[in-house]
Amino acid sequence: MNKAVTKKRGIIDSKPLSAVKLGRGRAPRAKTLQDAKDALYKEHIMEVAERIFAEQGFNNAKMQDIASEAGISLGRLYLSYPGKSDLHRSLLIARDSQMLNAVLAKGQDSLQAPSTIEEVLFFNETHLHFLLQHPNYLRMQLQEGHAWYHQAAQPTREEQVMWDRGLLVLKTLFTWGISQGFFSPAPVEHQGRMLLALQQTRLANWVMDGMKATHESVVLGIQADFIRLFCKPEMAAKLLSPDGAGLSDKTIKRIRALDKKPS
Repeated sequence: MNKAVTKKRGIIDSKPLSAVKLGRGRAPRAKTLQDAKDALYKEHIMEVAERIFAEQGFNNAKMQDIASEAGISLGRLYLSYPGKSDLHRSLLIARDSQMLNAVLAKGQDSLQAPSTIEEVLFFNETHLHFLLQHPNYLRMQLQEGHAWYHQAAQPTREEQVMWDRGLLVLKTLFTWGISQGFFSPAPVEHQGRMLLALQQTRLANWVMDGMKATHESVVLGIQADFIRLFCKPEMAAKLLSPDGAGLSDKTIKRIRALDKKPS
């Protein structure tokens, strides 16, 4: 995420023009250009590293291979990331942040107070499509193996903050669903973890099967799992197809109608 940069009023204007020597104003611009160059380096490195970590796993991936694939020296790589763990964790944090922001941008107000289960399913699609559209990041997550059991990763403070934000969204949704009589009563934090485990299993099957199934079919399958696992039987019967294998056509149409509404 971009951080807002604030400037104090009067610092530049308070100096008389004669006091500003030729060239003195170039240093900040040079620093800005260097920062931009460093950011591009890091983005390029992370894209390459993401693929190598996904293909080889953390233990087998080597910094030398990442540097070689990125077309930079090993020294340059270590200037950006002191070690393999730093690079791996920085990559996961960056993608986690992008994914969470994408979900919240989809409609934070509605996430706080949804009106229908279809609305909950609709916003959940953003999270799923992000993972499906970033298969290397997804494979890195699956290699971690504990998306539903966060403490196993011994998270950094930054990772813990993002986890807490994401879990709060899930707890809010489950609290709403239980209060409306749509979901079976259960501890909302436990339900949030169960949802993450469910999604991880479905997505792992997709990867293991060669990622051949369409994104749409994977998402619909997870949405049907959600209904079967969390909704009361009478509500599930209204949302699922007669055989219970997937969402009914009416439910799918209602979800698609939400996609056409202005955010």
